[in-house]
Amino acid sequence: MGYPMKILSPSLILSCGLLLLAGLRAAEPVKPASDDTLSIADLRSDTSAIFQYGTWEGKVAVTKSGLVVLGAKGAQGAGGFGHDLGAPLDLTAVTDIELALAVVPGNEVPQVTIALNDADGTQFSAHITIDQLIPGQPVWVRARKADFQLNPGEKGKDSEMNWSKVTRWHLQGDWNTKKPCAVAFIALRARK
Repeated sequence: MGYPMKILSPSLILSCGLLLLAGLRAAEPVKPASDDTLSIADLRSDTSAIFQYGTWEGKVAVTKSGLVVLGAKGAQGAGGFGHDLGAPLDLTAVTDIELALAVVPGNEVPQVTIALNDADGTQFSAHITIDQLIPGQPVWVRARKADFQLNPGEKGKDSEMNWSKVTRWHLQGDWNTKKPCAVAFIALRARK
């Protein structure tokens, strides 16, 4: 696994062109969860317990707008970050998992991955295409729960996803692209 995140210096953030994301804090698409949504993570608030791995380790900036993967510093598709949930989430009644994000100019990774683990370590994931998004414009993108598939390397004890006991989430690149990944991750939620 990775290590807890550290806040990067403002000069590093500025040097990576993150000023283009300054408008994300007040962006319209990221609103509080409604009755039909369940917040999983707001990446604009406390991120101290989030772990990083792969090419993203040490290359994720903590900003007021969310977590920004620094492709200009070497982050590529083969990386990710995640968080162990304090208490298991019951996502049985959920139909979709939604991710608020924005691509940063210079991003060359065409898709990102949402992965969820259950209590016995089984991991299911779904890919979201992002290469058509306008840089700097935050949006909610959606993955149908029915589209989540078993990650063959994370079968847990039974290879079956127990949606009533989700204990960890991950946001990852596509693991195939050896080019810069520059994406701002803002929030993760489930929709009923």
